[in-house]
Amino acid sequence: MHTANIKLDLHRETLVDRIVNLLEDRILTGELLPGTKLSELGVASEFGVSRAPAREALQRLQDMNLVRKTHLGRVVAKFSPKEFREIYELKNVVEAFGAMKGALRATDRDLKRVESVINNMSICLSLGEFEKLRYLNYQFHDFLVKCSRNRKVVESYLSLVKQVRWSTSLSLRLPGRPQQAFKEHKVIFEAFKQRRAQEVRALLETHSNNNMERILSQLEDKEKHKKQFRQKKSRAGNSDGR
Repeated sequence: MHTANIKLDLHRETLVDRIVNLLEDRILTGELLPGTKLSELGVASEFGVSRAPAREALQRLQDMNLVRKTHLGRVVAKFSPKEFREIYELKNVVEAFGAMKGALRATDRDLKRVESVINNMSICLSLGEFEKLRYLNYQFHDFLVKCSRNRKVVESYLSLVKQVRWSTSLSLRLPGRPQQAFKEHKVIFEAFKQRRAQEVRALLETHSNNNMERILSQLEDKEKHKKQFRQKKSRAGNSDGR
């Protein structure tokens, strides 16, 4: 391949990667909510690129199951409560297994990194910096699994967690939940540090499953309110038409 073509391909690859990373971050933080429409033209216009890299970026997000193609175009993936539960349950199993292995394989350097995250969580909690706390929460869970040194487990976990991570903010908005989550993280880390692998697995499964139930309860409440609103609007429309 000609040198100029190689440089062009590398530039395009870097450009697409950047767009994917930015859109992925917006989806994971909940800035782009499930059901939000994403078009090639809109992405191309926002990032000042042609439609080709915009199309490729959206295709990659689709491959990651963060974006779906419908008859109306591409939208941020929206899961039914049943599908959400299935993904989250599988994520919890893989995550707990990875953390269990991580407790046995973590180096002293790994433990210091996780401890640093715990310390930063404490600071953010005292300052009320919940946005930073959310990212630290991601780091904590990711580090435990990455300590497993099992590439397939890590890849499976990251693929699954990316599909449901946008929901983290729902849980952290609940009164007292950030403080309680921090206490649970400290208990999990203590067992991890002491290499009590089976305990780590059990604690993390309980922590994650309870979190899943809280989120599902909120999602179901939202759907219920939407349904009631639509029914009320429909009745009002029928009444006006009489």
